[in-house]
Amino acid sequence: MADEGGIFKLMATYDKRWVYLVLFIVVLGPLINPIGMPIGVSAMTKHYYNQINTLQEGDIVFDAWNMEYSGYMELKPGVLATHKMFIEKGVKLIIAFGHFEGVAIPDVVFKELSTWLDRYDYTEGEDYVIIGYTMPNEAAVAALSGDFHANVRVDWKGNSIEGTFLDDVQNAGDFDMISDYTTGLATTNIVRHMVLTYDTPMIVNAIGVSVPGALANLDAGLYTAVLASTRGGAEMEFLIGSPGPGLKAMDGFTLGHYMLLAFIVIGNIGHYGWARETAYRDRTGIR
Repeated sequence: MADEGGIFKLMATYDKRWVYLVLFIVVLGPLINPIGMPIGVSAMTKHYYNQINTLQEGDIVFDAWNMEYSGYMELKPGVLATHKMFIEKGVKLIIAFGHFEGVAIPDVVFKELSTWLDRYDYTEGEDYVIIGYTMPNEAAVAALSGDFHANVRVDWKGNSIEGTFLDDVQNAGDFDMISDYTTGLATTNIVRHMVLTYDTPMIVNAIGVSVPGALANLDAGLYTAVLASTRGGAEMEFLIGSPGPGLKAMDGFTLGHYMLLAFIVIGNIGHYGWARETAYRDRTGIR
């Protein structure tokens, strides 16, 4: 006797482990060999990009790395794309950490940016200074904002900051922009003591769960632009013409969703086809 249901039964009852195997393949593939699928760019990301483009060569940006290492992995596309723009435009960066894990991140970031650093002769000490873990709490941010040199005299390697572009910085009012990469650490403190006190413009690259709150601050005028997590970073990579981890991830996400939709369609066709054949056999007695 022929197997009842045939191809429709197979489509409706396939082993679900195949779903996980195929999903693994279609997500891993683009990470190894990116496809470069088209991506839409949101108005929010375009605004973030345009805000960075208002900077001029020599402008000073307070670069707030308010992220632990796990948060960096989500924000990585936006961090790299934003810094590529900073390097290309020749702005000066003051890099400060809001989490003690921040000390492990610069080596990773600047290794990824090595080609850009070499191309634009962008060097530590002259074009950027890392002042280290200087934002452990609100009191530290308030002190740093009000009298920079009273609270920071050396960089994170112990080198004096005298004779660098930081000689032009007395307080947070001397920053042309604040660029924040946040998982929700010292960001509120920066808003209170830099944005509200000195009216310094602030752009924010936020992890996914922080985006709704960031958008509320954007609407309130506390932020001038917001970049949303990995997706926003991918859109920035597209805008600057430099594909990176964000677009790779979006390739995987897109193909993964297409694959899941395909399995849903297959399962539904199988279910209705199998049910229809079963009803026909029951009605006619044909087996």
